[in-house]
Amino acid sequence: MSALTLLLAVFAFGMIIGLPLSFAMLTSTVLYFLYEGQPLYLVVQQFYIGIDSFTLLAIPFFMLAGDLMVVSGTAEKMLTFSNAVVGRFRGGVGYVTVVSSMLFGGCSGSAISEIAGLGRMQVRMMEKGGFPRAFGTALAVSSSIKGAIIPPSIPMVLVGAITGTSIGGMLIGGAVPGVLVAIAMSVVVFLTSRGMAPQREGRLGLREMARVTLGSLPFLAMPFIILGGILSGVFTPTEASAAAVGYGFLLVLARQGRNVKWGELGRVLARSGALAGVVLLLSGSSAVFSWVLATERVPDMVAGLLFSVTDNRYVILLIINIFLLLWGMVMDMLPAIFIIVPMLMPAMVKLGVDPIHFGVVVVFNLVIGLITPPYGAALFTGSIVTGVPLEKIVRAMWPFMAAAIAVLLLITYVPETVLFLPRLFGLD
Repeated sequence: MSALTLLLAVFAFGMIIGLPLSFAMLTSTVLYFLYEGQPLYLVVQQFYIGIDSFTLLAIPFFMLAGDLMVVSGTAEKMLTFSNAVVGRFRGGVGYVTVVSSMLFGGCSGSAISEIAGLGRMQVRMMEKGGFPRAFGTALAVSSSIKGAIIPPSIPMVLVGAITGTSIGGMLIGGAVPGVLVAIAMSVVVFLTSRGMAPQREGRLGLREMARVTLGSLPFLAMPFIILGGILSGVFTPTEASAAAVGYGFLLVLARQGRNVKWGELGRVLARSGALAGVVLLLSGSSAVFSWVLATERVPDMVAGLLFSVTDNRYVILLIINIFLLLWGMVMDMLPAIFIIVPMLMPAMVKLGVDPIHFGVVVVFNLVIGLITPPYGAALFTGSIVTGVPLEKIVRAMWPFMAAAIAVLLLITYVPETVLFLPRLFGLD
């Protein structure tokens, strides 16, 4: 048995028995080194290289900023502002869900944080507006994927960090796809609201509209601080994430004043610290695992396998899309980002695919996996926070999943939808 076979067999066995991903990677690589008779200090060396990254600091900072947005009351402000803007249209509460998810995604960078922070309020509002509860939950869950696509997307930062792709380019590259998802979801709401005959919200007067807008401005400023700082060159993505945390603390203090709930803030900090530890452990262990795969020339094997099928980039991109969509149905996105992406990226570059374009396409695939049964993490979170059984959500979700896949095909085969903004700002 070859050392590579041993590595992959032990890793697969670890995943099957439910071993955490980082431990499965470390166990398989340690056994690989022992089998090959290589010194184990190489494991420690590559692990340290994997976590010795200033860029990776952006991930826990963005996670913490998203949690602070929830504590500061940003979710309520986003819903109020969205309702004032689009609530007056027929099926307006559905559009409110789409718009508020996009706005909150510009603060949290995470689909799970978005559905956890907004989901219950969105579904309650849609019920009052005449939508069935299962449909409202399906829309809230489906709309949450924008949080992981539009900047500051945590998966985009992760893909950029582990592949060496421009993180600024990845972040801004997700902006147009995120807006396209919002448009696609709104089209579904428009088509379905006719049959459901949901109520309309009353039109706000000019004075009331101005009051709501002014009250929401401090909370709407977060995405502009992050993106404006990066695009103007004032911040690196990591520094922008730290600035987002600082601004989030200011919003919490402004809202709660002297009655700051320090215990709640402590729990937020502890949760963000634990998530940071998980990400760093995964980053270090995947660095060792990827180094072994590179040594065994696995990326070249993958490229050879793909090119043996066809050398047509469009067909290969279709194959990869199908593979990643199926992967997302049964496993989390982290294994794909840490293991599969470093193997596929060199092959795509050889094929002439822009790394920013491919990185955004990969993230889009994997966030669709968050809402697909049977594993979808956002799907389960939505069921928990709203109390709607999983099977009812899935039955109501198919139109939104079809809309998301249509956008995926568009950004896959029209690269300018992703690359226009990065090229405009010199980030490609």
